Amino acid sequence: MADFINRLKDPSSLVCGVTAAMADKFDWSCLWTRVVCALAVFCNPAMGLMIYFVLALVLPKWEKPC
Repeated sequence: MADFINRLKDPSSLVCGVTAAMADKFDWSCLWTRVVCALAVFCNPAMGLMIYFVLALVLPKWEKPC
């Protein structure tokens, strides 16, 4: 379980980089940003996925910090 949480905290494992970009921009925890995003998709899959992929198109590409 601890390995799973550590992988969620690591912003290098990305799908589109939406949650990592938002966490970086607003100085949020990457783990909790991903948890909230996953809950949004779980509660309303159509709306959650639509918002996620619209943000993936609108937000600038997230670059890993040096």
